[in-house]
Amino acid sequence: MQSLICNKYIVLINTLYTLLVVCMGFSTVVEKFCGRSYVSEVIYGSWWFAALWGLTAAASMLYLVRKKVFRRFSVMLLHTSFVVILTGALTTRLTSSEGTLHLRKGEAASSFTDNSGAACPLPFAVILKDFEIVRYPGTDAVMDYKAHIVVDGTEEAMCISMNNIGKVSGYRFYQSSYDADARGTVLLVASDPYGIAVTYTGYLLLLAGLILTMFSKHSRLRRLLRIAMRPALPVLVMFLSCGQARGGETVDKEIADEMAGIAVLYNGRICPLNTAATDFVTKLCGKSRWQGLSANEIFLSWTIFYTGWEDKRIIKVKDKEVQKLLGIEGRWACVRDFYTSQNEYKLKDMVSDVSLSESARKAIREADEKVQVITMFYNSELLRIFPLSNHAAIEWHKPGSTALPKDVGEAEFQFINHAMDHLVMSILSHDVKKAKDIIAKIRLYQKEKAGDILPSRAAMQAEMLYNRLQSAVWPVVASLLSSLLFCVMFFSARPMSRTGVCHTVFNLSLTVYITVLAGLRWWISGHVPMSNGFETMLFMSWISMLLTLLLTSPFPVIKAFGPVVSSFCLLVAVLASGSPQVTQLMPVLQSPLLAVHVFFVMMSYSIIAVMTLIAVRCLSLRRFTSEAERMTALSQLLLYPAVAFLAVGIFTGAVWANVSWGSYWSWDPKETWALITLMVYAVPLHQSSLWQSRKPQSYHWFVLLSFLSVLMTYFGVNHFLSGMHSYA
Repeated sequence: MQSLICNKYIVLINTLYTLLVVCMGFSTVVEKFCGRSYVSEVIYGSWWFAALWGLTAAASMLYLVRKKVFRRFSVMLLHTSFVVILTGALTTRLTSSEGTLHLRKGEAASSFTDNSGAACPLPFAVILKDFEIVRYPGTDAVMDYKAHIVVDGTEEAMCISMNNIGKVSGYRFYQSSYDADARGTVLLVASDPYGIAVTYTGYLLLLAGLILTMFSKHSRLRRLLRIAMRPALPVLVMFLSCGQARGGETVDKEIADEMAGIAVLYNGRICPLNTAATDFVTKLCGKSRWQGLSANEIFLSWTIFYTGWEDKRIIKVKDKEVQKLLGIEGRWACVRDFYTSQNEYKLKDMVSDVSLSESARKAIREADEKVQVITMFYNSELLRIFPLSNHAAIEWHKPGSTALPKDVGEAEFQFINHAMDHLVMSILSHDVKKAKDIIAKIRLYQKEKAGDILPSRAAMQAEMLYNRLQSAVWPVVASLLSSLLFCVMFFSARPMSRTGVCHTVFNLSLTVYITVLAGLRWWISGHVPMSNGFETMLFMSWISMLLTLLLTSPFPVIKAFGPVVSSFCLLVAVLASGSPQVTQLMPVLQSPLLAVHVFFVMMSYSIIAVMTLIAVRCLSLRRFTSEAERMTALSQLLLYPAVAFLAVGIFTGAVWANVSWGSYWSWDPKETWALITLMVYAVPLHQSSLWQSRKPQSYHWFVLLSFLSVLMTYFGVNHFLSGMHSYA
């Protein structure tokens, strides 16, 4: 009878759990077409959605009590933490309020506007005493903005800036935006007197439960560890390709490389011209080299011999419909292909043409962006190389600029307007020495005018080295092919000792390569490289190799699978991101919680990727051998830290969101799919309740199919859905 009741509970819990996962996944798709406000009201804010969570939690706790799981403190604590977190979410929903507060300098306000547009009174008045915009040194890019407010009854001003919350009588104020004249600010206002405390308590209980479960003597982990660490027995195959030539009038390579080292204001930061050149060429043709010419040579050659370069088929157009619109055959176009014989732009007004499909508009937009980059190039927007002091700030001007300050001296005016002319003349006359002298004078001028904010010579060289490394695809392809080859050799019937040594050397070399790449990016950007898609994939690649080196001894199979995961991540980072620009980090992304959040999520994804490869390997075996038993145990062992790291990553992300935006959960598609992934991978942890997952074949199929949720979370949301995590 007891067993029958428990089975009914399991069926009920499984049904409710599956409904939650399907409902959340479906909601993210609905949001794409109907908008955030619609799904917030109809689904996430509905009574039935809250009831579905409540029923799932209640049924789960009743089942745990009937099974007397409370005797296992760590497991009970872990599951109780989720109930506390859900209770906190419900409390926030019932007792919190939020909205916006618009303040003008010197004016007082005693109410804010909630999300429905209604005015909500504050128990105090707020006055904006002062407002300031902080910019990155030597640029117009906004680094931070600060509102200095005074609350009635106090004399001391409170500073509210990005990641610096103002707290008054249970109300929290977050910096949101500011008025165009910099005399007003918009603050987010949030009041959640009870929900945050309950939710954060749940997070702490969850962390404690995870730690106790991982190190409990009665955990399945110890048995799985013994099986996975049995002496390993010593299967796959792959392929290769590449090449190209020169073309057009080009400048001397020596001069181009010398020019590439001068500083330029590009993309809101000061960097070597090589960075702008690399991005320019990569944007046009998808790689940093074309017909044997480097980005430096193409950029400077096009600057001088622009008429000839407009006939070069350097622009890559992938979409066949766009090729037809341009009247070209194949995927390579030149600048002139985008214009009619009457010099009219062929793609004019097509980007916003609603009669076209979304995919067609996207393809046209991609082609149009390349033409806009060339337009920026012709306007010398990529060549802001002359710094001039303008009161407290330093402004960077392009050659021949007509917007120079009126107090600029005649000699300086002539230098800014004609230095590039002299450089062009020396190049045309093939006078390499004179060209180098002019470049040296430009560099000296920059040092005199902006020496305090210029990157050091070492930093500039480091960035140029980074540009070379990150734009080179062949090391990534080579590492992927090599890792697959070593994977085959690892599982071959008669592995050779020399192969083992070569495999170890390869793993160390790949780790060093990725470490140098990530380290250079960290140095150049000034922040931990975890802020966008390219950086997180690079970090995941590095984490995979770190795990490989640390776990090779106890789990030799990791030595085979780790580099494969790492190489795939590296390939995705380099190819999918195109030309990943190193930009100033958004103020909201400067929080240290971001690094913690991304670290744990990427650790989880790296482990899950290894588990997926193990699943592929085990499913490829015709019968369940001792090797398969060890690998199954290893996969099940890795499942625990994978789920734990993802859980920690999600709740640290929630804390970061609460600190930055005033809301720890907003049902953004990225958040929702991360939660779905956590819930999906938590299923096989309950083998005692789910007999199906005890079978090795069923378990591996589940792991393999579950990887689709990771792909959806990381790639699908970015490319097919909408949301706030565009940088992720």
